[in-house]
Amino acid sequence: MDTSGERDLMYSEGLNLKDWEFLVPQESMDIWAVILDDPNPIHLDANAVKQVGLGNKTINQGPANIAYILNMIEENFPNSQILKMNNKMTDSVLEGDLVTVSGHITEIKVAGDQFIASCSIQLTAGEDKIAVLSEIDVLFKESQ
Repeated sequence: MDTSGERDLMYSEGLNLKDWEFLVPQESMDIWAVILDDPNPIHLDANAVKQVGLGNKTINQGPANIAYILNMIEENFPNSQILKMNNKMTDSVLEGDLVTVSGHITEIKVAGDQFIASCSIQLTAGEDKIAVLSEIDVLFKESQ
């Protein structure tokens, strides 16, 4: 791919993407448990979490955390296509946490009228607990 083309894009390397936030309610975890067919009590019952020594709040499902990242990508790159997504779960998201998905573009590759933005993304729970680190390649058209 040609990465040398000089063009005026609304996206550029180093650009900080718009944050996406969500307050995680228990009701959301209940819905995800049904969707995922995941009856694990650590997502549904705070007492079960206490019994296994993982704290005193229910723990959000991993796929829900990834969905939050996908929401952020869609908001920043409407009508785009994710080509690659690598995630590293580093901590738990708990009931009542305010999650913030943030990130930046690390590289843009040019191919005709299409572009691939490589992005470094993190999902933070609360003030400073990084719960997920993601590297994502997003395909989009110049006309976005």
